[in-house]
Amino acid sequence: MFKRFWQITIIIFILSSLALLQFSLISALPDPFRQYNLVLTVLIFTLFFLDLRLALISAMIAGFCLDVLSFNFFGFYLIIFFCILLLAEWVLKNWLTNRSLYTFVVLMVGLTFLYNILAATILYLFSTDYNTFFLIKSSFWTALAYQCLWSFASALILFHLAALVSKRIKPFFLEKKSFI
Repeated sequence: MFKRFWQITIIIFILSSLALLQFSLISALPDPFRQYNLVLTVLIFTLFFLDLRLALISAMIAGFCLDVLSFNFFGFYLIIFFCILLLAEWVLKNWLTNRSLYTFVVLMVGLTFLYNILAATILYLFSTDYNTFFLIKSSFWTALAYQCLWSFASALILFHLAALVSKRIKPFFLEKKSFI
């Protein structure tokens, strides 16, 4: 019981720190670097290498922290993170069944794309300014391209780091038997 309490406390501290780092430091960087979504990367990494339950708990903690810090309506990040993680779990179970580098890259880039589309759609629907639709703005597509590139790079780096640490995702090769 005491061990479980400390594990939860450490998870809350780490995710709150990541959300604070995302909101205060990364968003203040110049344009290509500000597009890196640290919280989304950590959530997808948690889902891919650990499990859905821990990823949803992490989404709840990080989403709550970002909702408190942001100027969007409360629950914005909670809704988006839960939707993205449930969609990712469905894709992992039904389409991308193996846990390879290619699967992780496709999942990371695809979910980053869907995260941005979903976030922009929700913000557009709850906005009071309907003059310009977000799909025709070049700044939206530029930011989306940067985020997809950051997701691609972080997927490559994180997968190889996880492969160094864990034996669970080591590649294996079947020996070819000759009948001669």
